[in-house]
Amino acid sequence: MKARCKGDSNVQELGARTVFFVRDAEQALRFYTETLGFSVDWCHREAGRAFVCQVSLLGLQLILNQAEDWTRDRPGHGRLFVGVDDDVLEPFQRHLRDKKVKSTVFNWGEPTLVIHDLDENELFFWLPENERASLKAPPGDT
Repeated sequence: MKARCKGDSNVQELGARTVFFVRDAEQALRFYTETLGFSVDWCHREAGRAFVCQVSLLGLQLILNQAEDWTRDRPGHGRLFVGVDDDVLEPFQRHLRDKKVKSTVFNWGEPTLVIHDLDENELFFWLPENERASLKAPPGDT
């Protein structure tokens, strides 16, 4: 995901990635790769175990960071919002179907597809308008 500065003919790009703190980076890495089907871009290991890793799926890049004493309260407080454009909708839906990814629908102004990781970090997927209309959020969900 890249941010661009408008009005500059020599546009420089900033590479932005969300960092999810996790209780067990090794387990989180397995969940993201085996259950959700992400690929490992890189992984820093300490004492032979995953510590900080980047995973990606269909252009989405996410960093998983092992919580330490000073960050122990951070796992489970992450939320990533992803807009799914029409051109990636079909591959995205096929991927979820093929991997049998468990998701819920949450009304976040409009019905929004939500996937939770092992630490309850949230991935919010905003589908194109014609697809959002077919999602059903539980009654009273706001």
